[in-house]
Amino acid sequence: SKDPELRAQSWELSKDPELRAQSWERFLPKFRHKNLSKRKEPKKKSVKKEYTPFPPPQPESKVDKELSTGEFFLRESVKRRKKMEEIKVKQGVALTKKQEERNKAFIPPKEKPLMKKAAKAPTEGKLDIKAIKDKVKKAKTKKLGAPPVNPSPPASSSTDKKKNQKTKSKS
Repeated sequence: SKDPELRAQSWELSKDPELRAQSWERFLPKFRHKNLSKRKEPKKKSVKKEYTPFPPPQPESKVDKELSTGEFFLRESVKRRKKMEEIKVKQGVALTKKQEERNKAFIPPKEKPLMKKAAKAPTEGKLDIKAIKDKVKKAKTKKLGAPPVNPSPPASSSTDKKKNQKTKSKS
C-alpha cells in the first residue's frame, strides 16, 4: 500500500545505525492539508419565488386576441391591408432614424467661444513694436550663416574676374 520510493527510503534508513534511532520525518514528503470544513458559498444566491397554489393564467391565443379587437370577423383583404399599413409605418420610422444618423456626420461640431482680449492702449502697442524689432535684430545676429551686422565690402566679385579675363585675352 506504500509508495515504492518510500519503501526504498525506509529500508536504506534502517540500515544506517545513526539514523535508525532518529526521527525519519524530515525524509518523508510534506503535504499541505486542505481545509475541507470551510466551504465557499455561491456568490449569487437565487431568490425563491413565493409559493402560490394557483397556476398562472393562460396567455390569450391568437384567435382570442382577434376576437377581442374585432379583427376575426374582417375579410382577408382588409386584414392584409392593415398589416401592410403597419409595416409601412414601421419602415417610415426606421428610415427617418437612419437618415438622421447619416446626417449627423454633416453637422459641424459646436465651436467654443474665443476669449476676447481687452483692448490695449495705442501707446503700449508702439512700445511692443519697438521691442519686437529689437528682438528680431538680435535673433538675426545670433543665427548661424546670417550676414554680419557691418558687412565688409567683397574683395572681388565674379563680374570683376570676368572683366579682367577679357582684358587679358585682348592684349
